[in-house]
Amino acid sequence: MPNKPKIDLINNDEYHQLKDIPPEGDWINERRTRSKRTADAYQFDVNEFKKFLGIKKPEDYRKVSRKHVTEWINHLKDQKLTNESIARKVSAISSLFKFYCEQSALRDNPCKNITRPQVHSNIGKSDIISDSEAKKFLDAPPSSSVRGLRDRAILAVFCYQALRRSEVKDLKVKSIHSKDGVPHLLVRGKGEKTRDLPLHPVAMQRIYAYLEADKRKDDLDEPLFCALKKYKDADGLLKHMNTDSIYDIVKSYAQQVGLKMENFHPHCLRATGATNALSNGADMGKVQDFLGHANIQTTRIYDKRKDDIEDSPTFKIKY
Repeated sequence: MPNKPKIDLINNDEYHQLKDIPPEGDWINERRTRSKRTADAYQFDVNEFKKFLGIKKPEDYRKVSRKHVTEWINHLKDQKLTNESIARKVSAISSLFKFYCEQSALRDNPCKNITRPQVHSNIGKSDIISDSEAKKFLDAPPSSSVRGLRDRAILAVFCYQALRRSEVKDLKVKSIHSKDGVPHLLVRGKGEKTRDLPLHPVAMQRIYAYLEADKRKDDLDEPLFCALKKYKDADGLLKHMNTDSIYDIVKSYAQQVGLKMENFHPHCLRATGATNALSNGADMGKVQDFLGHANIQTTRIYDKRKDDIEDSPTFKIKY
C-alpha cells in the first residue's frame, strides 16, 4: 500500500477569506431527496476518502489537492476495483467539493481536470422488450384499486413517454396541460432543462383514472405520483415518490409477467419506447428531442432496431 500523502496547510489569509465549511450532512441530505440509494453510496465513498487522507474535521477539506486525489485513485486501483467503481467514487468526491465551492467554502475543486478511469456507458446495454411483453407489462397492475391505478399510470408514462426515473418522480399534477388543444406533459430533465411532450392517449387515460380515484385531479401543485400513505414534508406539503420506490414498482411487475430480470431495469423501457417510435416511422431528430438528448449520437444508441438487409445502401445505388 502506498504511503498516505501529507497534507500541507493553506495560509491564514486565504483561510479567513473563505466561509465556514458546512457539514457533509447538508450535501448528503440534498442527494437523499433524489435517491436514498445514491446518497448512501456517496456517504460510503466519502468516508473511505476521509479515512485514506486522514480528514478529521470539515476544515481539512481545504488542504486537499489534485495530487491527493490522484494518490487516492491509485490506491483504489491497487485494491483491484473496477473502472466503473473508481469512476463512481471520484464522481461522489467531486460532487462534494463542487458543493463546497458553491457554498464559497472552497476556492477550487481538486477533482477538476483529474484523469478518471475510462468506463463504457451503460446506455447501449439497455435491452428492449417486445411489443407483446410490453402489453403484458402495462396490464400487470390491477385496475380495481388506487395502488393498481397509480402503478398502471406509472408504467404507461415509462412506456409511452420514455422518461427517466428522475423525470417520472418530479412530475406534478400541473405537468399535464393543454397546448393547441392537445394534452401535453411538461418534463424536467437533466440539467433542469424542460421539454413539452404530447401526452399519449393511453398514458393520459391512465393518469386521469388514477387521479380521479385518488381524488387529486384538481390539486395542481401536488406530485403526480405519491405514496398511498400521503407522506408530507416539514412544510406540510405532499412528498413525491422517490426513485427507489419507482424502481421497485417497475421491477416487481417485470418479474410478475416474466421479463428477463438479469438485464431488465427501468431504463430498458426508455430504450423500448425510442425503438418502438423509430420502428413506426418516427424521425431520428424528433426522437432526440422527445428523449431530451443533447447529442443525436446518444439517441442512436437507443435505436435497437434490427438491420433490414433490404435497407442496405448496397441496394440503394442505381446508375
